Amino acid sequence: MAPRQFILGTAGHIDHGKTSLVRALTGVDTDRLPEEKRRGITIELGFARWQPSEELNVGIVDVPGHEALVRTMVAGAGGIDAVLVVIAAEDGVMPQTREHLHVCELLGLRHAVVALTKIDRLRSDGGGEDDELEELLELAIDDVRAVLAEGPFAEAPILPVSAHTGEGMPELTAALLELAKQLPSRGRKGAPVLPIDRVFTMRGHGTVITGTLLAGEIDLDKQAELELVPCGLARQRSPLRIRGMQVHSGDARRARAGTRTALNLGNVSVEDLARGDVISAGHKVVTSDRVLALVNQLGFGQRAWARDTALQLCAGTASTAAHLVPLALVDPDQGHTHLIEPSPGAPKPKIAPGQRGLVRLYLDAPLAIWAGQRVILRAYSAGHANVEGLTVGGGVIVDPLPERRHPSRRVALARALLSEDPSARVQALVEDAGMPGIDAQAIALRTGVEEPGKILSRLSRPEGPLLALAGGRWVNRKLLDELVRAALQAAERYHQAQPLHPGIGRATLEGSLPGHPAPELARAAVELALERGSLRVADRAGSLARPGKGSLDPDALPEDMAAMVGLYTTGGAAPPTLKQVAERLGLEAKQVLEYAGLLQRNGLLVRVSDDLSYAPATHVELLRRIREHLAAHGEIDVQALKDISGLSRKFVVPFLEHLDHLAITRREGDRRLPGPRAKADS
Repeated sequence: MAPRQFILGTAGHIDHGKTSLVRALTGVDTDRLPEEKRRGITIELGFARWQPSEELNVGIVDVPGHEALVRTMVAGAGGIDAVLVVIAAEDGVMPQTREHLHVCELLGLRHAVVALTKIDRLRSDGGGEDDELEELLELAIDDVRAVLAEGPFAEAPILPVSAHTGEGMPELTAALLELAKQLPSRGRKGAPVLPIDRVFTMRGHGTVITGTLLAGEIDLDKQAELELVPCGLARQRSPLRIRGMQVHSGDARRARAGTRTALNLGNVSVEDLARGDVISAGHKVVTSDRVLALVNQLGFGQRAWARDTALQLCAGTASTAAHLVPLALVDPDQGHTHLIEPSPGAPKPKIAPGQRGLVRLYLDAPLAIWAGQRVILRAYSAGHANVEGLTVGGGVIVDPLPERRHPSRRVALARALLSEDPSARVQALVEDAGMPGIDAQAIALRTGVEEPGKILSRLSRPEGPLLALAGGRWVNRKLLDELVRAALQAAERYHQAQPLHPGIGRATLEGSLPGHPAPELARAAVELALERGSLRVADRAGSLARPGKGSLDPDALPEDMAAMVGLYTTGGAAPPTLKQVAERLGLEAKQVLEYAGLLQRNGLLVRVSDDLSYAPATHVELLRRIREHLAAHGEIDVQALKDISGLSRKFVVPFLEHLDHLAITRREGDRRLPGPRAKADS
């Protein structure tokens, strides 16, 4: 059975002994940079493997404690399962201790062990007697417990230790082993998510990245879908090829969620990668410069967050400047999904210290983001917009790629996206997409439902609220009925404007529907109207009309049109040309052409070519005589057709092509042989 895996992160003020404690536990010195050795402080993230038993494999992330390096601390804390809070017994809780505790709380951490370090210093500083030392430790523990009572680690064990002498280390190890039993297992299903925290080149191997695998699995034998999701716009998403992999410093072929993972990449250089980039698969992570987030401001803040408040956003292992726009406040008595929208005309909402709210964050630089990701918000020092200040809040990404919407629509959608019911999130996003619809990839990305196919199939059953379109998009089924009504109204307007025309062209009708519907949705609406009998096909050209409209009544034609039909009827086998019709009736050529088209579409004239049409009865008689000739002679040529029809050569050739089109004849060289419909009953 594979050992349980989890990531333990350190937290605490600078020089309180985090790195020394990790070294005492694991034998690994996580300070690897020369400057770290020289100054005696942690500057970059450090990592160590600890396997206290065969059943447990722990990756330890040692974070810097200096106030100027909290951003680096956040990068390391984003992937941990539990925290080892380190507090020097002689100093007690210090500013960075509090800030690190705030960061852990905002990142959703709920499991911790507190190490009260450097207890050997208490003895050397005057607490030589056991009773005095015990009393000093009790006071220190009480102070720590009072601070922890304010957050999620109120019940965390507090253990006095000395990394220098080893005192208390067995008890600390036992407490960490007990903590491991309480940790829920990370899900192995779903897309892998690995934010990059280090990028370097290793001689003989090439490009190497490291990070904590937050979700899913990475398998060397199944890496076809892995891709790099970059921060910034200068680089594009790109597929990755993995040469080799280590998990907790040991070679492996598979990495599972909750492990420190190093990947040797074969198709990218160090210059193509950066801390903050994410390795993932499918449609989990997106590069975005605007997000919808549910955030809370810590209670010690100095001012409310109003529109365009400048903050630093830390997400995963990346960070950037951001501007915040509050949209709604959370009602603290109703739960985190109960958003209070400002009434019309009311002042814009502000998020005061201690309050939670829905905000839109505009990022100065795009980051690799995903739905449900926890983020940290840090203030800038007063008077210095580019200098980091304190951690002042945090939250969770509700929508990593929100559409431009009216604030009230954003709030309504956010309520649904905060639901724990995946079906509710999927349905709400489809309904918000409106007429254009939305595809499964965007649904997965914006709802955090990685494989929405089953939900979409269920919701788009005939009785379901959604409609699946042919192009792989989904819409709210109610929109279909709205579009059917709009199509009928458009057809009515056309009939009023063009009473002599048989109907409106299908493409014209679909393109006139309001709301810019997806082409598949417009097509479905017209098809449904035809199925219901609310529209009908009015002519051979496929024009669409309302029932009872769009047809010409032969007994009630306009005067000029009736006269035109009369000319063709009396003309028999020698019908007039359009020019002759215009001259005899005193009409404009354009008007004659329009009348001819209307009569042809309504079956009152039969078009042979642009300038040759017949009355229907004459056309039927000509076809009868031609079929008789074909039956008797087995073919027909230009001269024979001239004899039968009385046409000049100018019109005989178009008539032969007309016969080919009707499949009465088929061309073979200069001859026309009987076609599939050469017989009268075919």
